[in-house]
Amino acid sequence: MVSALPAGRARRLADGRFSLGAVVDAAGELARGNQNLIWGWKRDVGSAFRAVYFGGELGHRGDEVLLARWYLFYRHRADARAIRCIADRLAQASELTAYVTCLKVTALPDGRADLRLELGAPTTADRDRVRRLQLRRPRRRLPDIVLPQPLPLALASTTLPADIYVGSGLSYEAGLPTLCDMHLAFGVDNSTCTQFAVGEEDDLPARLADDLEGCVGAFCSVHFGALRAAPSVAMRHIADLHASGAIRKVFTDNVDNLLSKVNVPFERTRGSGVFNEVYPAVFESPRLLVVGVAADRRSVVKQARAAGLKVITVNPCEKVAPMVRHLDYVRPDDPFFQTTAEIFFDSLVETSAAQLRSRAELVQA
Repeated sequence: MVSALPAGRARRLADGRFSLGAVVDAAGELARGNQNLIWGWKRDVGSAFRAVYFGGELGHRGDEVLLARWYLFYRHRADARAIRCIADRLAQASELTAYVTCLKVTALPDGRADLRLELGAPTTADRDRVRRLQLRRPRRRLPDIVLPQPLPLALASTTLPADIYVGSGLSYEAGLPTLCDMHLAFGVDNSTCTQFAVGEEDDLPARLADDLEGCVGAFCSVHFGALRAAPSVAMRHIADLHASGAIRKVFTDNVDNLLSKVNVPFERTRGSGVFNEVYPAVFESPRLLVVGVAADRRSVVKQARAAGLKVITVNPCEKVAPMVRHLDYVRPDDPFFQTTAEIFFDSLVETSAAQLRSRAELVQA
């Protein structure tokens, strides 16, 4: 497993696009992969706030994967001195000149200033998401979660049959960045990951000014990484269990299509990914196994409870970002396994195999 963004940079092409690197059978991987990039956050810290949005589309030229179209929106309201320093840095960056469509600073009467930066070419959908993103209200700080006592892995086999809901914790085990990594790529959190980045703590403008290719590569790291990545051990186990009927419907909050590489059909719950749209889930099992999901932003777990399903969580409890609503959907009496997906499904498969051997021995006796 990895804990940081994968190495690699984008390469700027003469026509303004970016090459992300080569992928074997790029056309085929893109056809079953996710070609649309959508990332966006708005964070408020007191009277300051910061919003960033990135949208784009992947294409290819032979086996070379291209960022064929992209758009970056950045707005930052904070102390006027900090905003002026950021604006000056951006204005002096010759690397950005060809892409800047808006760079504007508005002074406010209370000693703050508002900066707006736009790079690239937006679609109508991008414009609408940016508009809605800026209207988001400040996030509530929720109390710390008291998790249930973790269960022994020997009980893993009692969780099936089940529907399954997987998050970025599963894709992380295939080598993809986590949401925390993407927060750092877009400068959402400060460098120590202890609080949201506003004012002088925001390093994204400096990175854009100094290393646009590096920023673009980081922005695309999940999508490009998914085109190259092999499915994890846990994903292969999920495929086997799905084929046997032990795992029925599969829901995912991830932007990647790695499960398609093991021929597992799934329903993507994410919506735009920028907003917490409710996904209308229909279940087929008496249980919902929630694996590597930090927060129930799409209300899949809530709907499962309302439908009478037993909710079982598998998560190593690594915090993904400061002030995140981490595992706030878990109740004190929920079955809970504090481990990785690989260890959990390894144990489940081993237990199932042992049970089959035991039954065979009884028959032979």
